[in-house]
Amino acid sequence: MRQAVIDIGSNTVRLVVYAGLPRAPMPIYNEKSRVKLGACLAGDGEIDKATMKKALAALARFETLARAMQVDSMRVVATAATREAKNGHELVEKAAALGIRVDVLDGNAEATAAGYGVLSDNPFANGYVGDLGGGSLELIRIADGKLGARVSLPLGTLRHDILTGKSAKQVVAMLRDDITKTMGKRAFPIEAGLPFYMIGGSWRSFARLHMHETGYPLTILSNYEMPPEAPDVLAPLTQDKDALTRSNVVAAGRISELPGATTLLGGIVGLLKPSKLVTSIYGLREGLLFEQLTPAERKQDPLIAAARFEGERLGRFPFHGDALAEWIAPVFAGQSAHEARLCQAACLLSDSVWNVNPEYRADHALDHALDGSWPGVSASDRAVIAAALWTVHAGKRPLPETLMALAKPEALAQAVIWGLAIRVAHRLDGGTGGALGDSRLEGDGATLRLYLKGSAVRLQSNSVSRRLQALGEALGYAQTAIMGLGGVRTLSLAGAG
Repeated sequence: MRQAVIDIGSNTVRLVVYAGLPRAPMPIYNEKSRVKLGACLAGDGEIDKATMKKALAALARFETLARAMQVDSMRVVATAATREAKNGHELVEKAAALGIRVDVLDGNAEATAAGYGVLSDNPFANGYVGDLGGGSLELIRIADGKLGARVSLPLGTLRHDILTGKSAKQVVAMLRDDITKTMGKRAFPIEAGLPFYMIGGSWRSFARLHMHETGYPLTILSNYEMPPEAPDVLAPLTQDKDALTRSNVVAAGRISELPGATTLLGGIVGLLKPSKLVTSIYGLREGLLFEQLTPAERKQDPLIAAARFEGERLGRFPFHGDALAEWIAPVFAGQSAHEARLCQAACLLSDSVWNVNPEYRADHALDHALDGSWPGVSASDRAVIAAALWTVHAGKRPLPETLMALAKPEALAQAVIWGLAIRVAHRLDGGTGGALGDSRLEGDGATLRLYLKGSAVRLQSNSVSRRLQALGEALGYAQTAIMGLGGVRTLSLAGAG
């Protein structure tokens, strides 16, 4: 299904159109208009005529685009700038005259959507969410797939002049005071040592700058992690406009916002004392979509949903990625739930690059895993899935060095074995999945056996035997055997028949 969200924020008006499964919506179109409605919040409190006209033009364009893309649903929402502007109601009324219904979210609804946005990506997240917009900052406690206390504070990027010249301690005190004024002293619990999930364009720019300064091998911002001291370390650079311009890392429109955003982030670190800072590309818009899901849909793993959708869309034959994961599972019975999850994702995506030239399939599979829009994964998780898919298509070729910089050696070694197991299945029945029901893998003592029955007995070949042998060797078995109605063939890993 296709879903559209038009977000009338304090800095921009943005349209995002999503496709795919409801549990793992994938952006297929993203456009923004830098309107800066929130400039009024630092002025007389009114949206001027020119800005109003620009906002309405953006709304008209985006609504027309969404209709042309034949979306199944569309939500238009406005946040801090519209709800706080003296004439914000005029924007809503004029949009209605254009046939566009705008929902103005209050601070609690905005915080709720932001919290759900992170949970839509990280259903197992336990920590705090911060959504920094132009007009406000929302803080939300999340745990066990649910939202806890939440608060909306008047500390958006367009109001950061109040942070100028303040020390870290002063910013912490200001945050405490604002929370107390809004909720009371005990209404927002503070627990140290938990992750802090960062939403907002200015904080994404900060993360991108941190990537650049640390020589990080990827440019994927989703779930990029930084140490708590990062704001203090990068603070001098964020105030050097010339250096930022020369770096070509931070967009010109974000350079002026970065010092205040960094100062505020440092204050949040002082307040919450988080274990790490995690960049989220999911936020209010994704949270609005998540709110519409049924309880059963919310419980689905977004990574598995996204990988299943892509695998089915790109595969050659009737989709059988889940059956493939079940087929190789018996030889990995001792792995953790997290490992099984990544292994399943690799199985779901294992046939997704068949239309690429065979010489480059491994490279494309690697890029697909590392750079794809996969929810609910860290950089290490991406590397592990990539290692499995690389092995599926590259066989015994060494893993690319990029993966070594992203994941631990033992995790990559495990992923290679997953890839070898998938290779056995792909060669057995040509990747059709037709033999999975009439065959099984089983480790018994020193021997790894491939059992065949029915018509699958006829699928024995030297190529299948070699791939089984490679898998057995990687798993530490002394020998492998293919067993079926046609007899038993045993292969010694030492080379003797």
